[in-house]
Amino acid sequence: MTSIKIRTITAEDLVRLGEIEALCFPAAEAASPAVLKDRWRAFSSSFLGAEAANGLLIGFINGCCTDSPVIRDEMFLSTTHHCPQGKNQSIFGLDVAPAYWKQGIGAQLMEAFISLARQAGRENIILTCKAHLIPYYEKFGYKNNGQSASSHGGAIWYDMTLKL
Repeated sequence: MTSIKIRTITAEDLVRLGEIEALCFPAAEAASPAVLKDRWRAFSSSFLGAEAANGLLIGFINGCCTDSPVIRDEMFLSTTHHCPQGKNQSIFGLDVAPAYWKQGIGAQLMEAFISLARQAGRENIILTCKAHLIPYYEKFGYKNNGQSASSHGGAIWYDMTLKL
């Protein structure tokens, strides 16, 4: 397992976030560097990164807070849907650079994010995922709520909820 440090994301990390996002998602689904920057400006406290021992950022997790029980497509496009006092913490992306897959880094980011949401007093964490990832998220206690109304990037998504 790669030794990492989970830490908050800084302005200096924003270019690297865009690089990782482009490696992890198809172009139709990936957030652009400009969108990632806007999100970070609006809800930087909901961004965590995984830093390798050599100082390289190799993964991150992020999402806005909301009172919505599910992620809606418009939430990916505009930070105006962020509700700082929202009862739900969303996850827009759990990204780990492919060279570091299957080393438990995503799990460490997820556990840290769950802890952060609990400390902030959130009631739930919500996310959407593709069918093949449902078992991965269920390992953390997420429940599959069925197919999502989201058609983000032209894909079929499933709504998942973790009660905190």
